Amino acid sequence: MKLFTIDTIPGFDEWREQARFCLAQNIAPHDVCWNAGTNTQVNLFGEEETKTVTTHFVPTVPKDFIELARTACCHNDADRFNLLYRLLWRITYQNRNLLRIVTDADVLRLSAMVKSVRRDAYKITAFLRFREIMHEGREHFIAWYEPEHYTLERVLDFFQTRFRNMHWSILTPYRAAHWDGTSITLQDNPDPDLYPKDDKVEQYWLTYYANIFNPARTKKSAMLSQMPKKYWNNMPETVLIPELLRTADKRAKEMIEKSKAPR
Repeated sequence: MKLFTIDTIPGFDEWREQARFCLAQNIAPHDVCWNAGTNTQVNLFGEEETKTVTTHFVPTVPKDFIELARTACCHNDADRFNLLYRLLWRITYQNRNLLRIVTDADVLRLSAMVKSVRRDAYKITAFLRFREIMHEGREHFIAWYEPEHYTLERVLDFFQTRFRNMHWSILTPYRAAHWDGTSITLQDNPDPDLYPKDDKVEQYWLTYYANIFNPARTKKSAMLSQMPKKYWNNMPETVLIPELLRTADKRAKEMIEKSKAPR
């Protein structure tokens, strides 16, 4: 059994190089095991770790697979690299059109992982909140966010475009991104204490959110499906939600009575 360890996160480039080596050596999927660097279950059976040797062998695979593999590498499943190599092997040696078989177990699993990663990346753009500090004499905006997967890098273009004229930092448990108005710098394992507890404009945002909340259109189940509670810790306005929901019926009745009053 050949054992490879992926030390980088998300790890696509490193996995691709090792996968090329394995294909060039004609190593079948059941004879190779990838260990994600974040996986604590390392080398349980005493396999000897294999060092990758650079190879010029480049398998030809459908372009769709490359993008799907790049996305799936952002998933937090420690077995993702084994799945990807099994798919790569099958596409190369068994069925080049494997991805079209949507009922195949490996294809189904890949599809589910890709959907989960893309959904998680979207949630960052929807639920991330910045707080303002002064850094080196100018405004700097910091956000702390805990993604389900390794998706920070997938949304940096969005934030760079949307907040191009701001200096900002996005901190996650595994990596931070810092934008200085010109370029992005990545930093591994940032200190969450850098995220401020509040800022001067947050109270204005809370006041605004409370005023736009419509008590007559409260659907808690729909709200939770779009904004699950696991994201609430990083969203300042969520501290208002329990009270807004508790008083929604009363406020809705007051709105109705007010609308009936003669003018």
